[in-house]
Amino acid sequence: MGWKRAATGLRFERIVVIRRLLLRRLGGGLLVLLGVSVVMFTLARVIPGDPAALALGPSATPEQVEALRDRLGLDRPLAGQYVRFVTDGVRGDFGVSLYTSRRVSTDLYETFPATLELVAVAITIVLVLGIGLGVVATMRGSRWADTLLRLAAALSVATPSFVWAIALMLVFGFALGWFPIAGRISEWVLPPTRVTGLYVIDALLAGEWVLAGDALRHLTLPALALSLPSLGQVARLTRTSMLEVQASPHIETMRAYGVSERLIGFKYALRPASIPTLTVVGLSFVAMFGNAFLVEMVFGWPGMARYGVSAILNKDLNAMMATVMVMTVLFVVVNALVDALIVVIDPRIRHGDAS
Repeated sequence: MGWKRAATGLRFERIVVIRRLLLRRLGGGLLVLLGVSVVMFTLARVIPGDPAALALGPSATPEQVEALRDRLGLDRPLAGQYVRFVTDGVRGDFGVSLYTSRRVSTDLYETFPATLELVAVAITIVLVLGIGLGVVATMRGSRWADTLLRLAAALSVATPSFVWAIALMLVFGFALGWFPIAGRISEWVLPPTRVTGLYVIDALLAGEWVLAGDALRHLTLPALALSLPSLGQVARLTRTSMLEVQASPHIETMRAYGVSERLIGFKYALRPASIPTLTVVGLSFVAMFGNAFLVEMVFGWPGMARYGVSAILNKDLNAMMATVMVMTVLFVVVNALVDALIVVIDPRIRHGDAS
């Protein structure tokens, strides 16, 4: 019974560490959100040009421009505008888009799931293939795989995602015709009933298998193009971490007792070697939301990243600040969750190491 009490104590201690870590990270995240909001608000106000005049066009009269400025609160002092922006943003109200003439929250409600689905599939590819290839490359007797991985990783990291998008479209879309090249689903197919906004998940929940397959086929090329630069980085980092772990005495002892290389690689060495990889994966997940706009432009993907770039080009202040704030919240939350996951994976992390 003593070992059960000890195990229960260790689990409780780990929960306490995770709770403190999450609170610390989220507290720091609030400061990050505050700083980003100040910077974005300031930049939006110093950019040349009147947003109201840009929204109404060159044919608008001065009275119409002034009326729109009054409706948007642009004639108020900057401090008052910032306070209003923060208080409305906390309630999820980011005002009206000057470009689409709709509520920004409505635009984000429609475009965010598309980018989230794209990034989720891309990061899944990175996790499965990147970590898997990194482990295989370090196994004894796989020298050819190691050489091939290093060459492929260098190529994928050095090539931007939009280049991969164009290459994949030309080869697998136009030349071979294996995958569609635009949109989230085919034109003759109705979208699934919205539950999550993710077409593949919603189609599966509704039991519409053909629709789920069609949505997945549309996802394949853009998700692969978005994942390839991060995939090479993760595979290379996993390989380096695995080589360090496999040089440790306890791994050599396992080899001496005849434990197979596959079991050593995927069970005993992968867990400690995955800590730096998870940190990079977490950062890559958030970075993909910003990097996805070029892929979305190439494949005509109606996502938030494309929407955010359109907001910047049209000086749509409300949409621009809302998109940046949503991505900042994602960064804070994902960073906190990755740190908590590392505490779960590495039992050596305790109160003194959690920071």
